[in-house]
Amino acid sequence: MQVEEGFEEVVDREEKPQPPSGKNRPDFRIVQVDIDKEGKSVYKNVGGMWKNVSKNGNEFYTMLIGQMKLLVFRNENK
Repeated sequence: MQVEEGFEEVVDREEKPQPPSGKNRPDFRIVQVDIDKEGKSVYKNVGGMWKNVSKNGNEFYTMLIGQMKLLVFRNENK
């Protein structure tokens, strides 16, 4: 699939990370730019981010990259 700016998306044949809380598709995909044999830049899927709401009603995201799971919070302390 051809994407803007000459980037080409590559479908990873490896096992996909399991999304948290049983959701199928992430709200955001996390990709890594790589170079193919022809020298073209391609996107490789490496993870995703899913939106969650805490018991207190605060929104945050769960980011999964490979086996690494991170919680992402909005920076409201300005």
